[in-house]
Amino acid sequence: MADNKRRSSRKRSYILMGVALIALLAGGGMIMNHFANEQSRPLAFEGEPVRLQLEQSYDHFEGWGTSLAWWANDLGGWKDQAKVDEVMDLVFDAEKGLGLNIVRYNIGGEENPEMKALRPGGDVPGFQPEPGEWDWEADAGQRAVLQGSLERGVNIAEAFSNSPPYWMTISGSVTGAVDGGNNLREDQYDAFADYLTEVVKHYRDEWGITFRTLDPLNEPSSDWWKKGNMQEGSHFTNDKQAEIIKKVAASLKSKGLDGTVISAADDNSIDETVHNFSIYDQDTLDVIAQINTHSYNGSKMEELRTLAERHGKKLWMSEYGTGGSEPHNHEDMTSVQELAERIMFDLKIMQPSAWVYWQAVEDEGANNNWGFIHANFNGEEKYEMTKQYYGMAQFTKFIRPGAKMIPTDDGRTLAAYDAERQRLVLVIRNELSAGKKAFELQSFDYANSSTAQVYQTSPDRNMEQLDDVPVYANGLEVSVADNSVTTVVLEGVTLKAGK
Repeated sequence: MADNKRRSSRKRSYILMGVALIALLAGGGMIMNHFANEQSRPLAFEGEPVRLQLEQSYDHFEGWGTSLAWWANDLGGWKDQAKVDEVMDLVFDAEKGLGLNIVRYNIGGEENPEMKALRPGGDVPGFQPEPGEWDWEADAGQRAVLQGSLERGVNIAEAFSNSPPYWMTISGSVTGAVDGGNNLREDQYDAFADYLTEVVKHYRDEWGITFRTLDPLNEPSSDWWKKGNMQEGSHFTNDKQAEIIKKVAASLKSKGLDGTVISAADDNSIDETVHNFSIYDQDTLDVIAQINTHSYNGSKMEELRTLAERHGKKLWMSEYGTGGSEPHNHEDMTSVQELAERIMFDLKIMQPSAWVYWQAVEDEGANNNWGFIHANFNGEEKYEMTKQYYGMAQFTKFIRPGAKMIPTDDGRTLAAYDAERQRLVLVIRNELSAGKKAFELQSFDYANSSTAQVYQTSPDRNMEQLDDVPVYANGLEVSVADNSVTTVVLEGVTLKAGK
C-alpha cells in the first residue's frame, strides 16, 4: 500500500514537472513569437506617419568621401605607425570605422619659401618647386594616406588643385592675389595644365593610382583668396575658369590619360556653380564630365540637379564641413545637427552621386568643432574622436555605395534601400524634444523580419545600439531622444513588385 502511494506521488510529480516544462516552453515560444505576432498586424499610427517617396528615389549614389588636404599631409608623416593605422581604420575601414570610399587628393602648389603664413597641414608640398625641376619624392605624407585608403576599400580617387605653384602666380604666393583677383600669370596657363596632368600621369605610371577625375579649380569664384591668408587658394573669373579647364582637358588627351576626366568647378556656393555653368561656352561644357559643388552656401539645389541632368553630367557634393568657431567640445551636438541637416537636404533635393566632407581629421590647435577626429598637427602624435564622428557614422555605416536614396515627406528624415543587402535604413534627426517617429512601409516586403535595429547619437550616446523595435504589417515606430540622430536598420527587406 505504501509502495502504491509512493508510485502515485512520483507520477503526480512527473506530471507536474511536465506541465511546468510545457508552460516554460510555451512561455519562451510566446516571447520568441511576440515580435513575429506584432509583424503580422498593423500598427495604429498616432498622427501621420512618415512616408517614403519612392517616385523621387534615385540609384546613382556611389558613396561618401573626404578630402585629404590638409590632414593627410601631417598624419602621413607620423612616426607612430600604429596610431596612423588606427586613424586610417576609423576613417576608411567599413567594419572598424566610417567606411568612406572616396578621397580627393590635393595636388599642392608649394608656397614661396619666403612666405610663412600657411596654417598647420596647409603647406602641401608641390612636385615642381621651380620651373623645369621635378621632385617626385615630395608630398610623401599625403601619398601614404592615399595609398592606405585604397588598401582599406576606397575605390574612387579625385585629384584637385587649390592653387598653381607659387612661381606661376602673379603675387608670387599660393595664398592668392594681392587684390583677390586672378592670380595665374597669363603666360602660365599651359604650364599649369601640364603640371597637373604630369602629376596624374606619374601617379598612374609609377604608383598604379588612376584618378577618375581631375579638378583644376577650388572655389574659384570666391574673392577671399588674397596674398598672406592661411591657405592655398586662387581666384579665376569665369572666362579664365573656362580657359584652364579646356587646357587641362587637352593636356590629359595629349598624354593618353583616358582614365581621367575633368570635374569642375568646386565653387563655395551652389548658386555660384549654377551661375558658372550657365555661362560656360559649349567647348568648356563638352570637356567637363562631372559637376562639383560645395554646399556651404546657396539654395539652388533643384536648379543644379536639373542642370546636371540636362547636360548629362555626374554631380558631386564635393565639399562641406561644419563646426563653427567656438572652442571645441567633443560632446557638443550643434555641429552634428548641422551635419545631419546638410546631408539630408543635399541628398534629398540636389541628389548628388557622392557626398564628400572636407577634412575628416582636423588640427586640434584650431580649437573648433570641425572634423570627425582631432589630431595634433604640431607636436605629440595623438588624436581623439569628436561627436561629429558618430553623427557621420549614423549615415555612412549603414547607407553604403549603391543604395537607392529615398526622399521622404518629412524634412527631418532620410531613407535608403540597398537591394543587394536587402536592407532598409531610416535616419532621423531630432533637435526638438523627445518623442516618437512612425514610418509607413507598405511598399516593402519584410515578412521574415520581426524587429529592426536602432542606433542613436545624442549628448550622452555615441552611435549606441538601443533595443530593437518591433515591425508591423504596415510600418514601425521608434523613440527619438531630445537633440539626437537616430538610425533604424531593417534587414531582409525587398521592394514589392511594381514599386
